[in-house]
Amino acid sequence: MHEVIMPKLGLTMEEGTIVRWLKGEGETVEEGDILFEVQTDKVVMEVESAASGVLARILVGEDETVPIASVVAYVVAPGEEVPEPLPEPDIGHMAAAEEVRAVPPAGKRAIVATPAARRLARNEGIDLAGVTGSGKDGMIVKEDILAATKVRHEVAPGAPVVTGKPKASPAARRVARAEGIALEMVPGSGPGGRIAEQDVLDFVAQRRTVGAEEGELVTLSPIHKLMAQRMSQSFSGAPHFYLGVEVKAGALVKLRERLLPVCEERAEVRLTFTDMLIRLLATILTDHPFANATWQDGRIRLLRDINIGLAAAVEEGLVVPVIKGADTLSLTEIALARRELAAKATEGKLSLDEVTGGTFTLTNLGMLGVDVFQAIINPPQSAILATGRIAERPVVEDGQVVARPTVYLTLSVDHRVLDGATAARFLQDLQVHIEDPDQFFLRDSV
Repeated sequence: MHEVIMPKLGLTMEEGTIVRWLKGEGETVEEGDILFEVQTDKVVMEVESAASGVLARILVGEDETVPIASVVAYVVAPGEEVPEPLPEPDIGHMAAAEEVRAVPPAGKRAIVATPAARRLARNEGIDLAGVTGSGKDGMIVKEDILAATKVRHEVAPGAPVVTGKPKASPAARRVARAEGIALEMVPGSGPGGRIAEQDVLDFVAQRRTVGAEEGELVTLSPIHKLMAQRMSQSFSGAPHFYLGVEVKAGALVKLRERLLPVCEERAEVRLTFTDMLIRLLATILTDHPFANATWQDGRIRLLRDINIGLAAAVEEGLVVPVIKGADTLSLTEIALARRELAAKATEGKLSLDEVTGGTFTLTNLGMLGVDVFQAIINPPQSAILATGRIAERPVVEDGQVVARPTVYLTLSVDHRVLDGATAARFLQDLQVHIEDPDQFFLRDSV
């Protein structure tokens, strides 16, 4: 018998959330087969089976979070005994233990709940203090949390609540994840209450009708939830300030037109303005070390490597794949790396190494018609550059107003690491290179 455990996929990882199982109970698996996907603190990763046999019992369902090294399933040899799940702890003894461990302040009641109830409440964001327990001596059980979740999601009266791990088709689980639906809340129409895809679609339509007046409460995907936590932490912890400049981009546009066939001939990759900005940033950062630094324990750590993160929007939220050693790569190599990382981000196939180690981030919303915006720093970095679209705008030349291609750049800076003058010199150097890129790219390897 082989225990399948929640792996530790990063130095800071303490727990993982199973996004989906790719193998079902009773299926034969070979060593190296992908068993499930897990959401770490940075990215969704695939976990392989370390043994061949039969996936005999799944202990942790989809969307459940457990600490690292927890057993999540068993792989056994054909005919081998499958271990029975551990019995639920005695409620009476546990209630007594809860009362000994935590004596509530005067006027407040003790919160006594089963482990299953606590786990479900944590996953659903339910405050146990506001839940009335229906178990022995007022203990909160899993059914109480399901009922509280039902109220919070404003389910129509009479919709049944399914207890325990729901039976559902893979298609139903996919739709539920996409819509942020807890399957426990969906009534199944199949044999034994099995939930079909249409059941989830009907539930979504019903919920939207019920919630039309007061608005809908949406459950976040793991990636979206992580993004929200990290951005909140960054914005509250790092004192942001912003510098903006409008840059003439006509020379950059013409240079890209000349380099397009060169890159396509050499590597069959289409050169983008983002590729050119990454190459410029990587070089300029070598002369501005404080823009390639982090704030650490009251001191500034200057980083040796220059690894450019590129903010990318995916269906579940925002990820930042990293081009490592960008200052050592040619323009064509950067374009190839950017294309590969973008494809992996869209497919949800980024590895942990491909989203860690960034030292500076570029975010570009120009392709969505955005002219100017301010970005939140990607922790623990000290700066992020936001770029808008290149468009013809009125500029003054020799006392005349003429139309020229320009682009707005906005640099968001951690004031603990860079002051205004230091950040302004960095942005000024970037502006010079964008407005006169020929000298840089002619001497630089394309």
